[in-house]
Order: sequence, then C-alpha cells, then structure tokens
Amino acid sequence: MNDKIYLNSQEIFHAARRLSLLPENHHANSMHGHNFVTGLKINPVEQTSHSLNDLLSSLRDLVNPLDYQLLNDFMDNPTDQNIAIKLKKEFNDKTFINSFVSCTPQQGAICDGLENISFWRGFTFQAAHQLPNVPKGHKCGNMHGHTFEMILHSSDQAINSYDLELMCEFLFKKLNKKCLNNIKGLENPTSEMIVSWAWSLLENKFDAISHIVIKETGHAGCSFDGKNHQIWREQTLQSAISDVSNPDIYGHGYLTRLYITAPLDQVYGWTMDFGDVKKIFEPVFYQMDHRYLNELKNLNDFTLFGLVKWMKSQLQEFLPALDRIDLYESDGNGVELFIHKE
Repeated sequence: MNDKIYLNSQEIFHAARRLSLLPENHHANSMHGHNFVTGLKINPVEQTSHSLNDLLSSLRDLVNPLDYQLLNDFMDNPTDQNIAIKLKKEFNDKTFINSFVSCTPQQGAICDGLENISFWRGFTFQAAHQLPNVPKGHKCGNMHGHTFEMILHSSDQAINSYDLELMCEFLFKKLNKKCLNNIKGLENPTSEMIVSWAWSLLENKFDAISHIVIKETGHAGCSFDGKNHQIWREQTLQSAISDVSNPDIYGHGYLTRLYITAPLDQVYGWTMDFGDVKKIFEPVFYQMDHRYLNELKNLNDFTLFGLVKWMKSQLQEFLPALDRIDLYESDGNGVELFIHKE
C-alpha cells in the first residue's frame, strides 16, 4: 500500500444560535454567538498547486450564507455536529473525507463520509511537575509548571458534547493547581503518563472516549487511545517559494507537525523526548527555514504535496517511528501525509 495524503481547508464565520437539547439552565440555551471555525478534508484527485485554492473556495461558498446569521433559521438545533453534517451534505463530493465545526478552540464535532459524528471537548489546567527519571541536567528534572490543555474525543453516538463537558469538569477538579507528582499514578508525570492516567479514570467511569490528547505547550503534545501513544512536535518555517501557478517568488509562514508512534520507554515513561524529535528535525529545518524552497536539493515538485513528500524522504531514515507529517501554509490550510508502514 502507498502513503495517504489528504488536503485540508479551514474557514471562519460569525453567527448566533440557540440550542435546545441541553439541561434547562444551561447557558447555551440562551441566544449567543461564536466565531465558528469550519473545515473540509478531502482525498484530492489531483495534487496540484490549484487544489488547495479550489477547496478553500468551495468551503467559503458553503459558509458565506451562514456568516452573521441566526443559525436557527437554517436548522432546528444548530449544534456543531448538525452544522458539520450540513457542510458534508452540501459539499457532496466523492473526494470528501470529513468536515468539522468548532465553536471554540476547545469544543467541536467531526462528520465523516457516512455522517458518523465524533466530538471533542477540552479544558486547560494549571499544574506543576518534575520528571524524576530523566538524565542528569535535563531541564524537566527541575520542578516547573505548565498551562496544560487536555482534550477528550468520543465517537460514541449515545453521548453528546454536554457529556464530555461533565467529564472535563471531573478531570479538572483532580488536576488543576496541583503538583502532579503527588497524585497517585502520576509519580512520573510525563505527557504519556498523564494521558494514560486520565484514560484509566474515564474508562472506569464513562467508557465513551475514543482518545485523549494532552498538550504541555502549544507546540508539542501526546494522544492515547487505550493502546498506543502518539506524540507530535511542531515548528514554524518562514520560507519563500514559486510555482507554475505563480512565477513570482512569494512566501509563507508554514507550520509543520511531525507525529511519532512508539512503545513507552519503561524508564523514562515517554515514547520519545520532545527535545530529541526537535534535534532530529533540525537539519531539515535549517534547509527550509528562511530559504528559497525551489533551491532544495532533489525537490522537483514545488507544491505542498511535493514539499511534504520531500520532508519524508529526508526524515524517515533518522526517525523510523515517524508515521505522519502535516504541512500548512496558513491556519488549517495544508496537507497531511500518512506514512504507510509494512
């Protein structure tokens, strides 16, 4: 089998709504508004420089009628999931993979091609920790703190975003303004251990979570689905480029994200040190950052598709656990390369 590569677009619209399926006194039953973030993911027929612009144009056509409107005029109960379903139906293209709608950065829904819905709900908490098993001199061996973010995902059709809200409140009370090392089960509170600990609590109480994500910083995180831990590390690249659609040299502030799935190290309690991922990426980063990408050795396709494939060719030998690379030229607009492994 070959690698899979998907194209993503993202757009924002502003609208008001009232929701009707929540508990009687829930604040969302009243008229309120959001800056909604919407997105489409497709399996592109052609991997050309026009593909992303075409997808973004299609998404804008779908959301423009909703901008600065009362969403209840378009559907009975304008939840995130119902808006995502509406986008899927109206896009109506064989390349469709999924649509998503997020009313806040910590809440949203995804609709796939069969109109199956998954939800996510997140929260931030303030906590301290230190990693007792790291090598001497490692900065994470010192007691320090983070504004953590945890996100719960569920594809159980029997629950809704309010159920996830209650689960988030349950975890928040256990984690916020605590020293994580003092919590039973978190004596070695790496990201992997924190998300495994949260999974074990919810598995026993709620049994409706598909995976949980934890972020210690805005540029690194870990997810856990009950079996596998996947970490990611992201970087920004300030680069120039030109292609057949635009012969002028122009540029992007790219964002790239590397995903690694590997077994836990039984001593350190992590799959891989985030700092080590950064070091492995550095030779590729220095070839791309503040550079004219058309001059990269062995790069012949100057589209996002060509760039992300070139990155894979540079990294795979030194990072065999790499299983996905994202490359975005602006917020939510880019490609995801899923690496096939034998």
